[in-house]
Amino acid sequence: MRRNWRIAVLASVSVLALVSAACGGDESGPGGGGGEGDLESTTVRIIAAPPEFDSLTDAKWFELLEEEGLTLEILEFEFGPDTTRALVSGEGDIASTSPLPVMQYLQEAGSGLKVVAAEILKTDYILMTTPDITSLDQLEGEKVGISEPGDISDSLTRVMLAEAGVDVSQVDFVQIGGTSDRIAALTAGEIAAGAAHAADGYAAAEAAGLTPLANYWEYIPVYAQRFITVGDQWLEENPNLAQLVVDKLLEANQWAQDNKDEYIALSQEYVEEMSDEIRSDVYDLFAEEGFFAPDGGLEAVDATIEVERAQGTISGDLPDPSEWVVRTLVE
Repeated sequence: MRRNWRIAVLASVSVLALVSAACGGDESGPGGGGGEGDLESTTVRIIAAPPEFDSLTDAKWFELLEEEGLTLEILEFEFGPDTTRALVSGEGDIASTSPLPVMQYLQEAGSGLKVVAAEILKTDYILMTTPDITSLDQLEGEKVGISEPGDISDSLTRVMLAEAGVDVSQVDFVQIGGTSDRIAALTAGEIAAGAAHAADGYAAAEAAGLTPLANYWEYIPVYAQRFITVGDQWLEENPNLAQLVVDKLLEANQWAQDNKDEYIALSQEYVEEMSDEIRSDVYDLFAEEGFFAPDGGLEAVDATIEVERAQGTISGDLPDPSEWVVRTLVE
């Protein structure tokens, strides 16, 4: 079971300090990174999916931004396509969103969004199945649950199955909902398989007797599970604020890499019904296999593009990454 972000959804927290507290009182500038000038705003509207074990870097990120005196408005949307649509419509300033909807928007519109960082450099999805499914090829002719077409639970499941030699055209992909919805559908026998984030998948195996049949990262070794994305206009109007936001994101990812006990303690605040053994094992997987992105993760962008190109979800109409990936903020 997941809780909402501790910061009130669709409501801002109190301003802890004025602009000078965030950058003027430190000669090194915003975030201690040597930036110049005052912050253009003390409010940031962040679009994100509800908290999961794999997204606790965002929880730490939000805490660090609050400590800098920023007012945060967190807007929760369940799926990647929804977070991207909300950003495009102007409902928020910055989105932590799955990469495919961002690339599909850029493929259609040509411009309008910038990727300033990436998080979770391998997908942590596990394909969960009912106990009677013991091999991937048994899924031909069966129902496999996804959140919605265009989300990574859809595209990456297709990629993983194809890499494993499954005839994907013979699989019946059905729209179910997020990880918790897919696990519920599996438990009820409504589908034969569905993707789950690693911690949720292992917890479901322990509690409901489901089978963790395949680890996606073994078939897709590099894939940025989340793009940190902003609108062109917001970035142009808020360069100092954008730098501070990215600085704190990198600090949060470094914290995640270095602080197992604190990460697990934070997970206990946001993610319920999970044993400490699972929390520990999944954290170790993330830390040892390079899931966290303390350097901003943009080295994973090209591999992410190639995975989606191979699947046919994006085409040659996608602008060159040099036009929409901003590397200066993480550098």
